[in-house]
Amino acid sequence: MREGVALLVWGVKQQPTALGQEVRMRYAEDREKSSEFLRLTLSLMAKQSAALHPMSYALWYEHVAGINPQLSKILEARLQENKPLNEDDVYDMHARFIVGRDLEVLERLQQKLRTLLEEASSAAQTALENTGQYSIALKQTRSRLTGALNLEGVQALIEELLHETTRMQSATQTASEKLEARAQEVGLLTQQLQQAQTEAMLDPLTGLMNRRGFERAVKELFASPESFAGAAILLADIDHFKKVNDTFGHLLGDKVLRAIAQTLQANIKGRDLAARLGGEEFAVLLPQTTLQGARTLAEQIRNAVSAGRIRRTDGKDAPGAITVSLGVAIGKKGDSLEQILTRADVALYAAKHAGRNRVSIDADAA
Repeated sequence: MREGVALLVWGVKQQPTALGQEVRMRYAEDREKSSEFLRLTLSLMAKQSAALHPMSYALWYEHVAGINPQLSKILEARLQENKPLNEDDVYDMHARFIVGRDLEVLERLQQKLRTLLEEASSAAQTALENTGQYSIALKQTRSRLTGALNLEGVQALIEELLHETTRMQSATQTASEKLEARAQEVGLLTQQLQQAQTEAMLDPLTGLMNRRGFERAVKELFASPESFAGAAILLADIDHFKKVNDTFGHLLGDKVLRAIAQTLQANIKGRDLAARLGGEEFAVLLPQTTLQGARTLAEQIRNAVSAGRIRRTDGKDAPGAITVSLGVAIGKKGDSLEQILTRADVALYAAKHAGRNRVSIDADAA
């Protein structure tokens, strides 16, 4: 049984995420150029079926800026065929051509890190070889010194030994400097790698995991399909969200999405996972949760959302309330994530069909 319904705050500020040097270089247009791209982008977005949200803007901006050729090829074909993009199209293309490209950045960072480690290993090996050569030189000098019978011979051996010692010190200093430089680069790359990996798995608007991040987190949490037995999935979908965007604008729609995300985060605990799967659809995974516990949490979320109020940019409350419909499914032995999500989606559809703003339970679980 879960207790404590969090208050829903509609004025949540979006937390900035550092996209790294590569992204700053990608969007290198000045204010005048980006303003022209803005005009062209909004013109194209207005012809689509999808809402005017950041994901859609990112697609069309990169198209008009000419910085994403693969994406442009697809969009040009859709324009020629006069096939407007819907919400599913936008989310899929964003995942493939923008988030997917960020994963390529991640792979390049990983490759660079491997190269640096190989260079560090090579420097260490060189230092070991120099140490071995110095050891041999010392033994040879000792042997020759034993047989030296005059002062000139001893002086010559000492000079050779001094020369070898100087060479060894220089080689050791060089190896030390290389290792120190590589260590600093590895530390910086590790930080960039962690950042890139995190950003590739997060939804930039809400801060929740995206679908790719959700699937990876579930895979790490459950070692085998048998582990899904007893787990629960909640699927939540914002009711009439297109109407919200059409009536109040996509900026307010974004605020609603962030507020829903905050509500989910406030009501989950422990190993529970929350994600934005796309558009206005969210998912919550509850490991080892009873049907009653999952139903209770779903009702808490539904009540918290319906109790919230939309606050416009002018500070006034907009008429009406935001509501969500939820579908609940319980995992069974041998289930995959996709199978549980499918049953939860069927339950969600039933909640929508029954009038929205309600919780529906998967028939098998019920």
